[in-house]
Amino acid sequence: LTLLFGLASINTLTVISVTRYIKGCHPERGHCISNSSMTVALVLIWIAAFFWSAAPLLGWGSYTDRMYGTCEIDWAKANFSTIYKSYIVSIFICCFFLPVTVMVFSYVSIINTVKLSHALTGLGDPTDRQRRMERDVTRVSIVICTAFIIAWSPYAVISIWSAYGHPVPNLTSILASLFAKSASFYNPIIYFGMSSKFRRDILILFHC
Repeated sequence: LTLLFGLASINTLTVISVTRYIKGCHPERGHCISNSSMTVALVLIWIAAFFWSAAPLLGWGSYTDRMYGTCEIDWAKANFSTIYKSYIVSIFICCFFLPVTVMVFSYVSIINTVKLSHALTGLGDPTDRQRRMERDVTRVSIVICTAFIIAWSPYAVISIWSAYGHPVPNLTSILASLFAKSASFYNPIIYFGMSSKFRRDILILFHC
């Protein structure tokens, strides 16, 4: 369940970055983002998360008790089995490397598009509204990408490190795991604290 919800969180962040990329860099394709397409995206998010988290229960990969109140993927078994190693390498690529690549590409493209737009319309002298928009988009994009990478990189690195036979201290493993799982907690805080549109939508949602 921990892996299921963690992967769902990663997938959700990736989909959010793609929708922002479409709306920010290709507004003429904004009609593609509809209730039906978002429903399909949500279904695919959870199907993918369920596939990767259920695979060890079916023999591709394995779980083990870490003896601090939770279980995790048994990275060490990759030393003794090609099947286990293929699962670890696959989940690293599909559930960490690719999402990070998509998010970085999306937000960097958004930032460049905003800068280009301001350069073409303002000719070096942007209005206050343009300046605020550029600053807000840049700030939110950098924080989201940085938070994700900071949260999940240590866990991904020590997982691959241990999968190739290198020992990892228990304290390091625990801290990296807690760091990664904390991402689900502070992502909503980032959006609520830095996005006025998100705050307005929340207030409307709860009829405040």
